[in-house]
Amino acid sequence: MSHPVEVILENIRQLVISTLQQSVAGTASEIIFGSGGTLDSLGLVNFLADLEYRVAEEFGRDVVLASEQAMSRSRSPFRDVTALSEYILELLAK
Repeated sequence: MSHPVEVILENIRQLVISTLQQSVAGTASEIIFGSGGTLDSLGLVNFLADLEYRVAEEFGRDVVLASEQAMSRSRSPFRDVTALSEYILELLAK
């Protein structure tokens, strides 16, 4: 049986992937932003706004993804699906 945190993380991951696919109107790479990424800077802003809305709908909690906390990290939480999913889980746990 899966641990509840693993189940929540997988739900977040699926939400990130489906939102990303909607943002690019098709299949998206696991790399979101940066070298080889699916989105440019404007696309990232729109994607994060959509994702914040969907996270609030799904989990009943407002999160701010593009914050100073996110920007000050040594590794961007926006680089790939896994990093962003883990970052959202961290924000929801607060």
